[in-house]
Amino acid sequence: MADYTVKGFSPAAWLLLPAAMVSGAIAGVALGGGWVWLGIAELPLLALVDTALGPDHRPRAPLAGWFADLLLVLQLPLVASLWCVFAWRVGPAAAGLQGADWVGLVLSTAFVTAYGALPASHELGHRDDVFRRKVGNLLDTFLLAPYGVLSHNHVHHLALDTLVDAETARRGQSVYSFMIYMGWNRHLESWRVEAARLRRMGYSPWSWRSAVWRGFAQYALVLTAVAAMAGGRGVGLAVLISVLALLMLTALSYSQHYGMTRVPGSTVHMHHAWNHLYPLTRGGMFEITTHSQHHMDVDVRYWNLTPLPDAPQMPSAWLCLLMALLPPLWLRVMRPRLADWDQQHAVGAEQSLARQANAAAGWSQPVAETT
Repeated sequence: MADYTVKGFSPAAWLLLPAAMVSGAIAGVALGGGWVWLGIAELPLLALVDTALGPDHRPRAPLAGWFADLLLVLQLPLVASLWCVFAWRVGPAAAGLQGADWVGLVLSTAFVTAYGALPASHELGHRDDVFRRKVGNLLDTFLLAPYGVLSHNHVHHLALDTLVDAETARRGQSVYSFMIYMGWNRHLESWRVEAARLRRMGYSPWSWRSAVWRGFAQYALVLTAVAAMAGGRGVGLAVLISVLALLMLTALSYSQHYGMTRVPGSTVHMHHAWNHLYPLTRGGMFEITTHSQHHMDVDVRYWNLTPLPDAPQMPSAWLCLLMALLPPLWLRVMRPRLADWDQQHAVGAEQSLARQANAAAGWSQPVAETT
């Protein structure tokens, strides 16, 4: 295993991985037949190679801001192209699909939609300018979450690691339970945030000015375009793909704060987020998993985020996605990590909250008091 703890920079070339992932899936769908499995096959390959490469604690190589942003914006035409090729494949070119090919097509399009859109939309959703935020919003539309940034920015970043945060998985909670919990509650939180904003402006929550209604309108336009090319069957599959993509993105969130505790309203420190500091994770997700500094200073752009080896660490995020699908394996990996977090990172009242979380999960691991 390579040693990435030495001096130097993490290559900026890894940031081309999201575009390569989507491009590969587009090629697979276009070729048809068994090639439609190419998108979902990227997941185990990424997990294997990322783990073999080993942790990468180096700072990102210097990168011009305009080019770093271009990489983010590029994901929108790529994901839109994937959906166009998908609609063509299930419509005029459906003869190129047989039996299980339909399953591969749906899984590949859903997986690559989730991870082609989410990391870029996450970064763009933290920007202040209208253009970049709109690109992020349009990417989220394919994920059936065109207003998810409301919940993420106004709830998650304030309430992470607490019981009110929809993006924090509780100890003992399976990824399957969390998918439904986060998927639904993230929508509810976004609706509440937007309703409160409209009321402050003197408008009804049902006003046409609502970002929620605009989001539904955008998604309706996407489905209309799919229907024009692939008919009702295409629309049904498109909705299924969006739902699966939404659930797949919750699987990433599952591992980001799993089991952590924090006193509501307290200062966020580097131990309040798990970090996946592996090269294909960092590059393939636009540093979304260089997680601790992002929560401590949300204004730091992704290419300037600093890997913190002393913060709580996790395996490759791609590997975590696979392990989470097997809850007994996930618990075998995570319970020792959480025991270490309780002992080495949790401070003050967080330790009491950790004991309560262990009890709620039916775990018996003690947490010693520290000063």
